[in-house]
Amino acid sequence: MARAIFLAFIGLLALVLAALYAHIIMLVFAAVLVAAVLDALIRLLMRLVPILPRAVAVILTLIFVVVLVIVAAIGGGVTIVTQFDALSRALAEAWDMVASQLNDWGLPVARTFDVTDIVEAIPEPQTIFGGAGAVLGTGFGLLSNMVIVFLTGIFLAIDPKRYRDGLAILLPIEARPRAREVLAKAGTTLQHWLVGQLALMAIVGGLTTVLLLVMGVSYGLTLGLIAGLLNFIPFVGPILAFVPIGLSMIGQDWTTALIVLGGYTLIQQFDANVTTPLIQDRVVNLAPALTIIFLLFMGVALGPLGVALGTPLLAALRVLVLELYVRDVLGDTPEKVD
Repeated sequence: MARAIFLAFIGLLALVLAALYAHIIMLVFAAVLVAAVLDALIRLLMRLVPILPRAVAVILTLIFVVVLVIVAAIGGGVTIVTQFDALSRALAEAWDMVASQLNDWGLPVARTFDVTDIVEAIPEPQTIFGGAGAVLGTGFGLLSNMVIVFLTGIFLAIDPKRYRDGLAILLPIEARPRAREVLAKAGTTLQHWLVGQLALMAIVGGLTTVLLLVMGVSYGLTLGLIAGLLNFIPFVGPILAFVPIGLSMIGQDWTTALIVLGGYTLIQQFDANVTTPLIQDRVVNLAPALTIIFLLFMGVALGPLGVALGTPLLAALRVLVLELYVRDVLGDTPEKVD
């Protein structure tokens, strides 16, 4: 009886802490995603060179990632930054034209489109999560948050077993082997999903960039990059990416606009019906309605950060529920309810 009360108290305390420090928890989860990608690269290198110690594989992987980032920055970083600044002004002008037309039709919408207005409308983290949220939400800033996430991800990737065992040791001795097994399975599922999603982002971003450049659309490289990045968010991301591409078609001839918008739609259909089932559905079969509802909940609770990380979080939670509740509590086979 005393043990049950203690466990219930610990569970309630965990829920309270999760609500108070949700922003920090999501940043930690982002670091786990970084670690998952790095660990996948490390494992791939060790499979290619079996005699390679993990410590050496970690160093070589980090060197590869740093070199890749530097090459990407030198090769297209300046172009993208320059294009992004010009694109933001062009989209603002295009939106002003659209808003003017909508107002003429009797649909009242704001005529100005300013990113600062959106930023100022976002609530301060301390109003939602208290002072602790403000520490990472506004005290350090976005750049510092990214540095913290990547550094934490690197340390997690160096020795993931150490941290997995550290979580398991908090449980009763008889439960530790099962806890390690479930955590390992959740990590593997998350890793496979994330690597697959990065591949899908590269496919969508690459095809969109080629389409825009072939059609001679200005800022094609930046618009393709935006399409690829937003593809990380299922269902919602492609729609969000359609907005800047559609606005960029204002002023173009009808033939170019129809080919670009139709081509982008075909790319997204190809992604949804061909590449995603081939790459992702074999890893984790997330129900579309459940995913959308979860993203809405995460968006209301945590804003853009919750939407961006909602799907991989749902994929990990799905494994935990199927293994710890469906299998261990109900005694059912999770494969039957996939």
